Amino acid sequence: MKNAILYGVLVIVLFLIGFFIARNSSDEEVKTIKRTKILLGTVVEIQVRDADEQNAEDAITKAFTEVKRIDDLFTTYNEASSVWKINNSTDTIIFIDSEIYNLMVLCDSITKLSNGGFDVSLDNLTKVWGFNTDNPQIPTKAEIDSALLNSGWQNIILLGDNKTIKKGKVEFNFGAVAKGYAVDKAIDVLKKLGINEALINAGGEISVIGNNWIVGIQHPRETNSIIKKIKLDGFTVATSGDYEQYFAVDGNRYHHMLDPKTGYPSKGLQSVTIINKSNSIADALATAVFVMGKENGTKLIETLDDTEAMIIDDKGKIFYSSGFEKFLVK
Repeated sequence: MKNAILYGVLVIVLFLIGFFIARNSSDEEVKTIKRTKILLGTVVEIQVRDADEQNAEDAITKAFTEVKRIDDLFTTYNEASSVWKINNSTDTIIFIDSEIYNLMVLCDSITKLSNGGFDVSLDNLTKVWGFNTDNPQIPTKAEIDSALLNSGWQNIILLGDNKTIKKGKVEFNFGAVAKGYAVDKAIDVLKKLGINEALINAGGEISVIGNNWIVGIQHPRETNSIIKKIKLDGFTVATSGDYEQYFAVDGNRYHHMLDPKTGYPSKGLQSVTIINKSNSIADALATAVFVMGKENGTKLIETLDDTEAMIIDDKGKIFYSSGFEKFLVK
């Protein structure tokens, strides 16, 4: 969900920082068909294993069509998109596309669970940092304070019947959940087409069909290096890290995961990996926990069913939630 210029940069960078994927199989009759595209501001890879190569190709095409539909629906750059129209509306009560509204309901839940750590109404803040451009830079405190006045979920009220109250000039950016949502929707497409083995990776948000898929978690400080491997059977995984979008000034790293309370990049962690059956939820929680920090983030994860986390702090030390290690591949 980036502009065309930013796509070119992300092709190389996000491919290198994405997850390493492996599948163990000795079945020579089944072929693995892989294809990648630039969508959602990242590299999206779809793999399908099928004895019928044409069937696999057709399924991948339809799955990519679904990812493109989600990209078009949630982009903030295209004036024809629903989110752009919402952001630029001067109305207080806005009728929202039902699909966007339903995702907003999920976002509302994660925002409340994380005590505001997750917030999709920060696009004004993202803009003053320049993370929507090729030239991000440190804004002035006055610019941050002004952006904060026009940001924050406290300015949003979901009325039901697909209606939302939006106060002031608040603008949405669903970048912290849209990739996971797109992965979920594309997996649904493949399942409906009868695909029994597949993997979708949207810049580190990963879901699979079938068993024995092994994915490697990117090392947050060593490019193209794997720090841990996990096995996904009926679960999905998402990682948020300070290495995804950042710039450095005087040796300090400024990344795109902004703290809604301060307006500055959150501190204390290098990356957060979340395992959950829903990739939408895993994607959102990865950002939420990153902003909340190790202690509060871990407490949140321990209250949630079918949810585990691996947290790497700013010293590179790894912490696991109580059930994460059962997914690890030794």
